[in-house]
Amino acid sequence: MIKTFVSLRKLYGKLVREFLQESGIHGLKIFLSTSPIPFAKHLWFIFLSSIIIVTHVIIINLIIKYLDQPTEVRMSTKLVHVANSPFPAVAICSANKISRHKMMRFAEQVFAAQERLQPNLLAKNVSEMAEHLKLLTGFFLYPLDRYSDSDPRLGQLHNILTSMYNGSEYPTREILFDLSPDCPELIISGMVFGKTVNITKYFEKRSISVGACCLFNYRRETYTTNSIRSAFTKANSMLLENVTFESNSLLNSVQFVIQSDSNDFWHTEFTSYAFRLYLFLQNDYPTVMTNTMGEILVNPRTLVEIAIQPSFYEASHAIRNFSPELRHCYFKDEGERLLNKSYYSHDECLLICRMQSMQRYCGCVSPFLAPSLINASVCTLLQLPCLSNWLRVFTQWSYFDYVEQPHGFDKCNTCMSTCEGVDYKTYLNYIPLRKKTGNDTYTFGLLEGLNSDEPLALVKLFFKQLYAELTYIDIVGDWVTLLSRFGGILSLFYGFSILSYIEVFYFMSGKWLVLIYRAWQLAYIPKERRDNQLLEKSAEKRIFSLYWSELQPKTVMLQKYPKNIKWQNHYDDSY
Repeated sequence: MIKTFVSLRKLYGKLVREFLQESGIHGLKIFLSTSPIPFAKHLWFIFLSSIIIVTHVIIINLIIKYLDQPTEVRMSTKLVHVANSPFPAVAICSANKISRHKMMRFAEQVFAAQERLQPNLLAKNVSEMAEHLKLLTGFFLYPLDRYSDSDPRLGQLHNILTSMYNGSEYPTREILFDLSPDCPELIISGMVFGKTVNITKYFEKRSISVGACCLFNYRRETYTTNSIRSAFTKANSMLLENVTFESNSLLNSVQFVIQSDSNDFWHTEFTSYAFRLYLFLQNDYPTVMTNTMGEILVNPRTLVEIAIQPSFYEASHAIRNFSPELRHCYFKDEGERLLNKSYYSHDECLLICRMQSMQRYCGCVSPFLAPSLINASVCTLLQLPCLSNWLRVFTQWSYFDYVEQPHGFDKCNTCMSTCEGVDYKTYLNYIPLRKKTGNDTYTFGLLEGLNSDEPLALVKLFFKQLYAELTYIDIVGDWVTLLSRFGGILSLFYGFSILSYIEVFYFMSGKWLVLIYRAWQLAYIPKERRDNQLLEKSAEKRIFSLYWSELQPKTVMLQKYPKNIKWQNHYDDSY
């Protein structure tokens, strides 16, 4: 055993020496040289090993990045004129969710229905009934609202509204839509490209996830289940004017004055008179829960200039070879197949995902979240506690989200942005308006003849720049590009190449096995057998009948083969 170990050690030493002599890797032959400096080879070994480790760590990181994200975003030299850029849809919402005078009229109808069903079941008068009707605002899904299954008012109001609609399901969405302020009450006047216009031709009252708001430049059909309302909305949408922005200036802008009657306020989410503006794509469902463009607050007595800058993005079809999880986006047809719809956007995917989560949790969907998208049933007041509980569990709302990470439902990770489309950025400029009260009114522009006794603001919408930039999503590089990066790194550090890998593999496998086989021959094959094998190999060589050296003079042969010539002369003399 000891003899075998010693022989293998000798073979290993021979193999290492041959590798250091013949390898093309820089820096290895130094180990065969001598140096007067102590531990010089040890220091050189540590230095060389560090370089090898660093280079391979860099290569592994490049491979991981390539597998994780094989695409890159680069700026294209192509510019898009704003005339060819779609302007986003805008929702203008009042802080007042429900009009007081409309609520009182509706409360009279509900109170009469209560008296027919069961007198004094819920309220003793119309004013008390109006207060109980605020339970309907729970479908707005405010995160701070709490509802309990033990609240008897939910069941009582549910029965009254059911009887009011002859035992059928009461349309909560339509009820709150009718109770909200109308567009002429919210938008006082408007101007498009410097000309005063009739606002009814540009703004349309529609239901969104935060209530009924006035929408500008919206192109999507309604989701209402009421056939009469749907036909009216479709016909009214066809009468709306289309606006095409041809330049970027305040003169080429849409301006409108918004105002609220503080005496008509009945229900607000916060104690504020601030107006709310939401921007979204023209064909997206106007939901605030999944809106990625944010919310713009407009305080009273303020001039707000909203400069909108679009940015287009396109994608090379070569990235289709990678899965959406790697490129982090869907093409149009892929998104449509994912939702099984004819339209896809990131916001709508999030909306559908959350509605599905709501349906699994409560068995129904809030009426303001378009249940018709997934053919779900509409929640009633009886499911309102479940909806409020779902919102708390889904969002895990907390003041200390940075301390305790949320653990709730699926966060809709399958929803991703589109590979091609347009995105918007907004730039806001707030200018305070001078206070005008009483008989002191504004004397110019759209504010002429108005005062600031009531919440009032002026909003201007326009494109920020004449041209929009285009970003292009493309592949970082194929395997040849990745290989060239590896070769550059390896060659830069120590002259390494692909052949060096083959060389290392050869010395660790083939060369090592050959040396072991030769050592085994010397140790175990008999000497006679080895001699026979050598003779057989030599016999296989070509034999010539005449050697030119035999034709040379003896003096020349004596110089080349002195021993042989002397031996031959001695033989002749003796003979």
